[in-house]
Amino acid sequence: MRFSVSYQVNKLEKAYRMRVYSLIKEAVRTVNKPYYNKLFLQFEKRIKPFSFSTYLHNFTLDDTTITLDRITITISSPDMEFAVHAFNGLRKLKEYSVNGEVWRQLNFQLLKEPVITSRKVVFRTCSPILIEDKNGRPLAPTDPLYEKELNYYANLQIHQFAGRDLYEPIHISPIHMKKMVIKERNRHLEKNSFLYFTTYRGLFMLEGSPQDLQLLYQLGIGKRTTYFGLVEYEYEKV
Repeated sequence: MRFSVSYQVNKLEKAYRMRVYSLIKEAVRTVNKPYYNKLFLQFEKRIKPFSFSTYLHNFTLDDTTITLDRITITISSPDMEFAVHAFNGLRKLKEYSVNGEVWRQLNFQLLKEPVITSRKVVFRTCSPILIEDKNGRPLAPTDPLYEKELNYYANLQIHQFAGRDLYEPIHISPIHMKKMVIKERNRHLEKNSFLYFTTYRGLFMLEGSPQDLQLLYQLGIGKRTTYFGLVEYEYEKV
């Protein structure tokens, strides 16, 4: 299931992804607290069965703040239980307060999902992809280890969601990808401390089992897929 929700927002911190994540968590908590406790508290360290991206409309930047008109949040998940709770919860959150700024909901849209039948699919990133090695070193798509680590994360995601391994290894062919350094923070950091992630965005092709590609399209690709790695289907290659 994939859907989008838009909010009128006048200002955002540059490190805004955790704010959007908190909105999604609050939406789930609003409609089903036991499920929220299980997903976000009991299994806090497990990969979440969803990914999201945030599109900023008509924005300008200064050193610390983004000024804009509105945001559109796209949420994707193959887990219908999560998707229904998030969808229904967000419909109820007509307003959401962040640091004194009120986000006012504008509209909802249920998005069409393709059924992948080909072994080769071209995707475009909605949010950039993060791939790191076991030591936390960021990898570029041209790095010899990139595909190996991408497979590691893909297998981990599918194993946690579907209880199985990848049917076969994934092969990635970058078409046009650019580096993007993301500044972010979380609740464990001091007020003026930040995390920096070296990610890549753009167009690429994945080759593998159609069933695996379908799940990765829905779950996101790479590391920290709650915040990164949501992709949009472009076309399939025969």
